[in-house]
Amino acid sequence: MFKNDNAPPKARLKIIPVLFIAGFFIVQILAYFLIFIRSFEFTEITITSWLLVSLLFAIYIVNTEEDSNIKISWVLLALIFPVFGLLLYIYLHLLPGRRTVSKLIRNRKEIAKPYNLQNEDVLYNLGQLDKRKKQTADYLYKLGFPVFSNTEVKYYELGEDLFQDLFEDLKKAEDFIFMEFFILSPGQVLDKVIEILSVKVKEGVKVKLLYDGTNMFFLPKKVIKRLQEAGVECKAYSPLNAILSTVHNNRDHRKILVIDNKVAYTGGINLADEYANIYEKHGHWVDTGVRLEGEAVKSFTLMVIELWNLTNTGDSHPEYLRTNHSVKIDRPSFCIPFSENPHDKDFVGETLYIDIINKAKDYVYITSPYLTISERMASALKMAAEMGADVKLIFPRIGDKMGVPLMVGRSYYEELSKRGVKIYEYEPGFVHAKTLVSDNTTSLVGTINMDYRSFYLHYENAVLFYDEKLAGQIKSHWDRILEKCILITKEEYRNFSLPSRIIGRVLRLFAPLM
Repeated sequence: MFKNDNAPPKARLKIIPVLFIAGFFIVQILAYFLIFIRSFEFTEITITSWLLVSLLFAIYIVNTEEDSNIKISWVLLALIFPVFGLLLYIYLHLLPGRRTVSKLIRNRKEIAKPYNLQNEDVLYNLGQLDKRKKQTADYLYKLGFPVFSNTEVKYYELGEDLFQDLFEDLKKAEDFIFMEFFILSPGQVLDKVIEILSVKVKEGVKVKLLYDGTNMFFLPKKVIKRLQEAGVECKAYSPLNAILSTVHNNRDHRKILVIDNKVAYTGGINLADEYANIYEKHGHWVDTGVRLEGEAVKSFTLMVIELWNLTNTGDSHPEYLRTNHSVKIDRPSFCIPFSENPHDKDFVGETLYIDIINKAKDYVYITSPYLTISERMASALKMAAEMGADVKLIFPRIGDKMGVPLMVGRSYYEELSKRGVKIYEYEPGFVHAKTLVSDNTTSLVGTINMDYRSFYLHYENAVLFYDEKLAGQIKSHWDRILEKCILITKEEYRNFSLPSRIIGRVLRLFAPLM
């Protein structure tokens, strides 16, 4: 599950799990070929058995707790490619890796419970402000995420602004620095971070870096070696290797930086130059983040410890929770940092998105680089718009990953627009921000995309805010961004090339599996 990059290097077989999936597909093609060249030898019993296996597989999938769109995708796969579909389903769902990790996470949460208690006065004050918001806070606390006040929040409209403050805060670290990122990429940003960390380690600051195992695709080994030589403890979460394991499909998509249990950063921003617009990868890059200082930072400290110590049994929390930093706020301000793991069935991110959308009276703005959503999310958006809320969704005009996610996302535009949802595309480039703001009271900033991978398959994190000042800042930001966006009308949608529209609709059938 983990590769500890401080350990002595060992020879290991780096066969990407994609090879397993390719192998499953080859088995399916060979099965079809065998049927074709030897069809005259197949008895009625053999063919019936083949169909029965496909039918039983489809019945099993329909009776799971999965989202309806996910079920449809699997059923189609089962009927068209029964051998491939069955093998892939076993690979992603039924191997023991997922159950093992789920048990480990439950154990870590039990260890953390005594350090993660709710301040009842804060909860009471939220209830006095808004009973329905308190109900949401009660739901999150049942999952292990308390609501905090006494925390100052700064919102960043662009990555380059966030990095300026982040570098300065790193320089002030006295005890420890925790970092957890989905992407590390060589460049000016990472060089600056390593430069600062090298100094802090020499000053006695403990530095831990947890990064997703997919970085082995593009991150040179010399970068990790440079971090190690600087004294940084490094771990790769779920490094890709030849071991057949469910957890390869569950990536650590979180972005967290914690300093001394006093300051924390999160948002859509990774440690790479495109997030600071140092170079244009997909046009102008719009990303957002938040800096928290105060009591709520404790939740982020606990989040990183949870994954870092996942395979350990000891309790290291007191070592990193010695400082209880509080900041006095002269207005009603509440925040709930939360995380999500794919091994539970709570689907916290999607549930909160829908909760905010359903409660919207005046408006709700949502930004994301991707759009592949469940029926219940689509229904919530449509219903909010039809009930009179101003529902605006903001996506990039320039796509990544060869434009495939963009084509799939656009397949939703027509049905949502017909029901009153306003959809915009940012013309100068790429929107990577994951934010939600509603009714000048509620906002959410974090790592959660509006797609199946974020809602169902990845480790994610975000912060839910009840703070009118912050909500106003976020709405003002996106109102200014909208001036550079194109509203997708019926005519604008038809201007998209016909092949791209057809491809998007076809691929949407399997979008939940991508």
